[in-house]
Amino acid sequence: MLINDKNHEVWGIILASGLSTRMGTPKMLLPYQQKTLILHVIETCLHSVLDGVVVVINPKVNGLVEAVSVPDIKHVVENHDSHLGMSTSIKVGLEVLPQQVEAMVILLGDQPEMDEGSINRIVETYQVKNRPSIVQSVFFNNEKGHPVLFKRDMFHHLLQVEGDSGGKSVIEKFSREVVYAPMNQHIIPDVDTIDDYQRLIKKRGVVHDKGNR
Repeated sequence: MLINDKNHEVWGIILASGLSTRMGTPKMLLPYQQKTLILHVIETCLHSVLDGVVVVINPKVNGLVEAVSVPDIKHVVENHDSHLGMSTSIKVGLEVLPQQVEAMVILLGDQPEMDEGSINRIVETYQVKNRPSIVQSVFFNNEKGHPVLFKRDMFHHLLQVEGDSGGKSVIEKFSREVVYAPMNQHIIPDVDTIDDYQRLIKKRGVVHDKGNR
């Protein structure tokens, strides 16, 4: 049972500052079911049990700040060092978390198929397993992926990470601290390439709305 406890707040940090080099166009603004990819992720987070949501963006992507500036988002943060890897996005997201935030969940802006149940399961596992330092999603075939939760005692270690490894190196270093949250589904795919995007729209269907570009 999920408990909303303001003394143990859990926030989400959506990483949406990638350069989209493999896509060749700003993927966060691609249309999918009459919305942008990033808006799907944002709305999923806002409908979940997360106490707050931060979005980290690339300021060089025209229109992205407007696309993510929706009601109830706590912070939109620009990452001017996004070319240095995912770790930089995590760092700038951590820097704006209020002191009352006990843990945060890393979410990827290019996973529009993620549902709120996945986020809620991470938070619920954190609560019922006595608030471990790390909670990672585990999918069919024992594949590990996002969302991933880190308690505040891991923030210092995340701030030391460099490059594009994100939280992976911290998870590996503190593997004994990790508790797994079974998702009972196949791993949630990223949308990194044109082929990924075509797979997505063929699977779910999409309405191309130029206003969402």
